[in-house]
Amino acid sequence: MHYFAARAKGGAGLIVTTPNMVWPPSTSGGHVATRDDEAMPAFEMISQAIHEHGAKAVAQLVHLGPDIGVLESGGAGLAASAVGGISGLLPSILGSDIPHEMDNDDIKQIVASYADTAYRMRETGYDGVEISSAVGAGMLLISFLSPLTNRRTDEYGGSLENRFRLHTEIIDAVRKAVGSDFVVGMRLVGDMLVDGGTTLDDTKVLAAKLEASGKVDYLSICAGRAGHIPAMHFPLGCFVHLAAGVKEVVNLPVICHGRINDPAQAEQTLSDNQADLVGMARALICDPEWPNKAREGRLDEIRKCIACNQGCYGNFQKRLPISCTLNPAAGREKELATIVPAATKKKVMVIGGGAAGLETARVAALRGHKVTLYEKEKELGGQLNIAAKIPKREDFAEVPRYYAYQMNHLDVEVFLETTVTVEMVKEKKPDAMVIATGSVPSRPPVPGGDRANVVWVRDVLRGEVAVGEKVVVIAAEHHEQALGVANFLANKGKRVELITHCLYSGIELDSGTMGFMYGQLLNKGGAITPLTRVKEIEEHAVVTLNVLTGVERRIEGVDSVVFAAIGKADDTLYRALKGEVKEIYAVGQCLSPRLLPDSIWDGTRVGRWL
Repeated sequence: MHYFAARAKGGAGLIVTTPNMVWPPSTSGGHVATRDDEAMPAFEMISQAIHEHGAKAVAQLVHLGPDIGVLESGGAGLAASAVGGISGLLPSILGSDIPHEMDNDDIKQIVASYADTAYRMRETGYDGVEISSAVGAGMLLISFLSPLTNRRTDEYGGSLENRFRLHTEIIDAVRKAVGSDFVVGMRLVGDMLVDGGTTLDDTKVLAAKLEASGKVDYLSICAGRAGHIPAMHFPLGCFVHLAAGVKEVVNLPVICHGRINDPAQAEQTLSDNQADLVGMARALICDPEWPNKAREGRLDEIRKCIACNQGCYGNFQKRLPISCTLNPAAGREKELATIVPAATKKKVMVIGGGAAGLETARVAALRGHKVTLYEKEKELGGQLNIAAKIPKREDFAEVPRYYAYQMNHLDVEVFLETTVTVEMVKEKKPDAMVIATGSVPSRPPVPGGDRANVVWVRDVLRGEVAVGEKVVVIAAEHHEQALGVANFLANKGKRVELITHCLYSGIELDSGTMGFMYGQLLNKGGAITPLTRVKEIEEHAVVTLNVLTGVERRIEGVDSVVFAAIGKADDTLYRALKGEVKEIYAVGQCLSPRLLPDSIWDGTRVGRWL
């Protein structure tokens, strides 16, 4: 309720709420089913909260079909045919169980459940429903629509019209249940992006059919499995062309989606008649005030989504609550939506201009403290400036851009190229100190790890060290550093082999980002060697061991070894100042080397404590 209220208050005109399960009547795949009587008061609260701020509420009706999973639903998944995985060729993110092939009785029951759910949502105050036939949320309908998963020979299989029959039966039943004065929308995959799946030409045919029925009020057009939630490596507006294609054949309002995070970009989409409405999810997770800021011309104040997919889609894949790397209040709106002014105004000194220090300074300034920030480099951003050098990860540069604006906007005094000492702090006499000095390099803990040909990942990305033609990258972290620097070097024509002791590199990445980075590296001739650790580094060779068998292997002719690790906490100043300053905190990697969301979360918490 608080999450949706924040987006409505922030200026969104229409909010399509999270997937509402139409079946079974209790819980399914972690979602509350809207056919559960005990859930109705909660949905009333959500619709009322949205309406209080002038927005309209539409409930997305979904059935996960084959991806419900035996353990989560208490029974088998349902699908058009007994074909496992999302496409019958690719394994599902949620499992690879073989679903139950639906018979006509099953189909009638599901159609009725959609109608019943739509009626219930009208009764709970919603303004409409959106029937989802999209990869992820609408897997039941996708299983019927896709020729890869629909192997039926009855009236629900074969031709495009037959494979779409279940959709039209659901729409007919829903419209009958809710009447003519209630919005019914349809979310369609513009292109499945999988060989053998439906294409934009197919979607145009279906869109025209839906308009001719007179029973659908709008169409929402997304893309298929290969880029359903496009990560940073996709260009902005990557799927808008699909909505534009559908608009060519219908007069129904069409909603577009796909990495739209900038007001000028969104406005141009409308001006070019590519869509009638612009759909955003992650952009409003990142900054719920996005629409109001755009409307008021406060464009530089917008915290733009960088599509890192860490707190949103990444958390979803790990079955964790949705959050946001750049917006710690996302998913915690009840507790964190409001920044309360400090009862006592303090002089706060922040040391370090990376993400943790910047977020601390931003929140502390919003609370009314007098904040000064010191950074030893010539620009703000810390490791974000390094991460932005990785191929297709340039959007990381948006984060220091946003914070640099906030420092100026909130009158935070910033000192660049300044190294802070204990004596300087004693001279300034701050009321509170926040140490955000980050981390320092570490060396591989193996014989030869201190050789001159062994370099740290950050130095390579900054261009501060020379790297030879044949390179071994040691993955001592599980996110994107190793894959990122491997791609960086492969782009420069280096012969790269990445070694990881895990089953695969990048196990903490979301599947979309990881898959792209793998493909990028392998297509440039790079190699990825799993289940392998380094035994010794020699002058021109690396000796490795298989972690399961203990079998040794020598990689000969190695010019450089790149060590990809988060590093060690640079907490020297923090420890030196303990006891010298009344109030002192360590944040970010100075506290403990972790990922970007953790650093920003540290900053927002300490900023609220000061």
